[in-house]
Amino acid sequence: MKQENETKKRIRSTALRLFEEKSFEEVTINEICKESGITKHTFYYYFKSKDDLLDKFYKMPCGLSMEEFGMIFSMDSYVEQLWMINKKLIDFVQEKGLEIVKQIMIKNLSDDQGTFAIDTSEIKDMIKLMVSIIDKGKQSGQIKSQIDSKDLVRMFHQFFHSTMFVWATRNGDFDFENYLRYHFEVLYQVEDSQRKARTLGIEEL
Repeated sequence: MKQENETKKRIRSTALRLFEEKSFEEVTINEICKESGITKHTFYYYFKSKDDLLDKFYKMPCGLSMEEFGMIFSMDSYVEQLWMINKKLIDFVQEKGLEIVKQIMIKNLSDDQGTFAIDTSEIKDMIKLMVSIIDKGKQSGQIKSQIDSKDLVRMFHQFFHSTMFVWATRNGDFDFENYLRYHFEVLYQVEDSQRKARTLGIEEL
């Protein structure tokens, strides 16, 4: 993505702050302009609409940098290697926050933005990597599930999206990361010594 200039970055960051303080629906373009110290003309020079402010968030991160590759493969645990890849998506959701996540879902329901696509070449490459790690985890005994490795990746991918939906509709009233880690360990039948999730509370079941 091209480097944004300071004005565009200021408009976007101001809008995101306002969305979190109120909600996407409640915040007006006039309010964004006032808080950003710009005119409406300037706003429309950079963005077509409020929706356009979120365009860079419709694509979830699925690639890895060389630094991330190095960090992942320096780990002795195949379970943690796998979790580190999944955590990139989890961090994206938690960092963007409820209002942004809700709007991403609404936008995709009304006009598919490809946010939840699983057939892009980048995602296919990540699936191959994860399948390779799962196979090694099975051989080492860290992962005990007998389900096909590719099916395990797809099942957790779908579970991640459904959990994101529930988390957003319940206004983040449960620990998103721990909930996913718990079910990750159950689905993959992770060896006891590799388990890190807290037991779920009654409100999370």
